[in-house]
Amino acid sequence: MPINKLFGGNIALTGKALDLRMQKQGLIQSNIANMETPGYQAKDFSFAKAMEKAMTGAGELQRTHPMHLDVEPLDISKEPEISQGDQPVDLDEEMVKLSQNRLMYQVGTKIIAKNFAALQFVIDEGGK
Repeated sequence: MPINKLFGGNIALTGKALDLRMQKQGLIQSNIANMETPGYQAKDFSFAKAMEKAMTGAGELQRTHPMHLDVEPLDISKEPEISQGDQPVDLDEEMVKLSQNRLMYQVGTKIIAKNFAALQFVIDEGGK
């Protein structure tokens, strides 16, 4: 039985959320690093839209005919749509985003850790 069926897809979904959080962290760090660059505009992406796209599988290639080549499809949904702002980088705003994103990443890791702790408890037969 695949591990994903044990938790109703929770681990895979949380994994996607963590991947998106990591990408957002890099984007925020890039904004901060380029703050002094003349003409640089803050970049961001909507986590909610990217997560919805990942959950629905939008952008994933589908094999529609048995005679088609079976290749590892490129998962377009992994790349969120990055929008460029119309104002320069505000350090205070970026630091708030950085803190919020880090906190949400930590929540995601705790969710996965709790799932595996529950699985470990079951494997150990309830602590016998």
